Amino acid sequence: MSDDDLHNADFSRLSVREMTPTQRVELKRRYADFVANFGPATAAKLPGGKAKTPKPKKWVPGKRA
Repeated sequence: MSDDDLHNADFSRLSVREMTPTQRVELKRRYADFVANFGPATAAKLPGGKAKTPKPKKWVPGKRA
């Protein structure tokens, strides 16, 4: 297999035990690229903290809002 074939190969049907050493290296490279895309810089761009939900108001029987 050439490098282009490995870059475009579908490994979804293979278990790691069935992969050749070159396929395992390619899978590891793909995983490293995936993790790099979600590193600290991406995490800083995501909204953080709690979602602001309004506090419930006390219900008083007979009182109209």
